[in-house]
Amino acid sequence: MSWSGSSHTSDVSTPPTCPALAHLGLPPEHLPYYLYSHPEVTAAVRNDTECYRQHRALLPCWGYEEDCPPESRYSPPVCAQEWEKGKRHKLSNTEQFWWQAGFGYASEQRRQLVTLCEARSQEDSWLECSHYARYCRGRNLYLDFRWLRIHENHFGKRFRRDILGPGDIGGHCKVITDRLKNMAGHEVHGLMSWYAELENFTSLNFRPTAGNENCDVILDTPTYFMKLDLGINMYHHFCDFLNLYISQHVNGSFSTDVNIIVWDTSGRSYKDMFGDTWRAFTDHPLIHLKNYDGKRVCVREAIFPLLPRIALGLYYNLPLVPGCKNSGLVRAFSRHVLYRLGIDHGQPQDGRLRVTFLSRTTQFRQVLNEDQLLAQLRTDPRLHVSKVDYKHRKMSFLEQLQHTQNTDIFIGIHGAGLTHTLFLPDWACLLEIYNCGDEPCYRNLAALRGVGYVTWEGSAGLTQMDEVTIHTIKLGTHKGRGDYDKFVNYTVNPTEFRWLVEKAIMYVFNHPAFPSTHMHPKEEL
Repeated sequence: MSWSGSSHTSDVSTPPTCPALAHLGLPPEHLPYYLYSHPEVTAAVRNDTECYRQHRALLPCWGYEEDCPPESRYSPPVCAQEWEKGKRHKLSNTEQFWWQAGFGYASEQRRQLVTLCEARSQEDSWLECSHYARYCRGRNLYLDFRWLRIHENHFGKRFRRDILGPGDIGGHCKVITDRLKNMAGHEVHGLMSWYAELENFTSLNFRPTAGNENCDVILDTPTYFMKLDLGINMYHHFCDFLNLYISQHVNGSFSTDVNIIVWDTSGRSYKDMFGDTWRAFTDHPLIHLKNYDGKRVCVREAIFPLLPRIALGLYYNLPLVPGCKNSGLVRAFSRHVLYRLGIDHGQPQDGRLRVTFLSRTTQFRQVLNEDQLLAQLRTDPRLHVSKVDYKHRKMSFLEQLQHTQNTDIFIGIHGAGLTHTLFLPDWACLLEIYNCGDEPCYRNLAALRGVGYVTWEGSAGLTQMDEVTIHTIKLGTHKGRGDYDKFVNYTVNPTEFRWLVEKAIMYVFNHPAFPSTHMHPKEEL
């Protein structure tokens, strides 16, 4: 088996060893990378000899910096083979994966940035975007929300295109019309592009934020405008958070002294089951667009971050290079969030692997004989087995993360709860009991995070269930969907299940980053 490309095992809650950089709120292992990409900050630690020696002297880099050699990149990917047989590529599989799903993706967004509105003086506005307006940022921008009229939006459209007409959004700069028009093409879905919001960007005859009568509200704090996916589904919502983190790399700042404005033109309440995560990105409460209904807003620094459903973006429906795993970008995101949320990472205390079985109490995709499976696992002296139900009424999201980060083998049937894979330790393994016909979803998420993955092998269709000893108990036809794999419950063959668990055990025990010193000698393999 192949493993994560990094053997870092440092505690995510380790206190900063460099007081001069403590205000950044970054994991200690990320500090040298930050210094490499921010040489101006190096001056702040030159007087702290120990701090400078520990961090800047290491000379590692994220990978998107112009002078970063490939061998110095953060947590590089690992591929089962470097070149696909019968296929000709200019890049090896490792390089393809890095550009597609690692820091190369952030590098490409930075490379694509083009100026759409050109400043003529230091006090002027400016705007720049990557291709198809997937990511944009600007200075001294004007947004007139007097046409927002949320109370008239009877159909609850979340991303209306009629609120910013010509002259309602712009800046004191020279619009490059052809470049702006070339950004069109991917705005068919509101969560794919910012072009629908920016297509009427106009050259204005006044300077926003200059203290004139054209602004009802002036936002001096850097402001991220965000269009969000489903807040009740962890898989969808963490596409939001991951793309916000990537956008911070593109923007070159990880400050939490920022505004986050939720761009939602419907006026409906946004149910966020994972709201604690915002603490990793901002010190301030979220602001909703409806707060500015009827007002003219001027923003000194505006960021329109990468969106969750960008074509070939991270990570929704992204096809990965087969046989490759460990996105340094996703691993850094995991460490960043856990560190800023104060999630402690503990080592195995009693010499046993920590197995977490994620139980579902929803109508569908229950494992009906899970207690039998768990009783079987608890007879294994190598395992400490716990059964959890990650419902917010039973366990807060931070408690869920704490439990996940202290898990070696994570077991569950297909469902959004498996997105916790993002926050497993480097050596961990995900056991997806059955993928319910959505084969690449959590297999790819495990590959992005760089952890192991095992699942039921063989035929997976409902007509083939008996062949793989998964027996379906039908609870009726799901309205409008037929007898679809995700809308039934399952009983799992204990013998086959135990074999899958054994594969996961072997993966963890043999992972070079696994802290085997905590295992009883007689139990080490």
